[in-house]
Amino acid sequence: MMGSTTQAIGVRARRIFSGAVLLVVFFAASGSVFAEEDPAALIDRTVRSALDEFLERKEELTGNNPALLELLNRTVVPLFDFDRIARLILARSWKKAGPEQREAFAHEFKRLMIATYSLALFQYTGKEKVRIHEAEIKEKKQRLFATVRTEVILGDEIEPVPVDYFLIQAAQGESWKIYNLSVAGLNMVINYRGVFQATILDRGLDGTIASMKESNDRFMNP
Repeated sequence: MMGSTTQAIGVRARRIFSGAVLLVVFFAASGSVFAEEDPAALIDRTVRSALDEFLERKEELTGNNPALLELLNRTVVPLFDFDRIARLILARSWKKAGPEQREAFAHEFKRLMIATYSLALFQYTGKEKVRIHEAEIKEKKQRLFATVRTEVILGDEIEPVPVDYFLIQAAQGESWKIYNLSVAGLNMVINYRGVFQATILDRGLDGTIASMKESNDRFMNP
């Protein structure tokens, strides 16, 4: 499942995805102020210091899965609303799933994302640049939704690649959480929904979760 899902993202998108991944890591430097600060301003403020940390540790993290997983669990994981992402991806299958199935799928999808991000990180060369635009924030049903549009610049003669982040602040004072992103027009939720819907039709939800767990276990414990 890991191979087929990662392949579905596409080789070029995975390279671009590495820039998106690093921007997600940049969020982590914000700490508690994340709930109070405009998302775009937050990204702009923290990008340089977080980038320096990653580049300084790149050699240390190469081939060191425990250290890499610790970094991602400390920085990236808390910034995602994995329950919301899982619900959006499974769509109708979520409604049919029991509580244990929902929890198991969300957990294994989180582990899948960690594996995908760890692979993408090492495609980052340090030469990419990021242009961040002002956040678009809307209120709906007493919740705030933000879209942060960015562009990853891969070179002077290469067209900038759009990377958009979709965040939610579920209640006043709570942290912003990422629930979707789009890389070069490739929507994460829609992409994974198509992959998992096909797999669920073939193997069922329990079979899909079991396959994800097997692949994740192989990555986490090589």
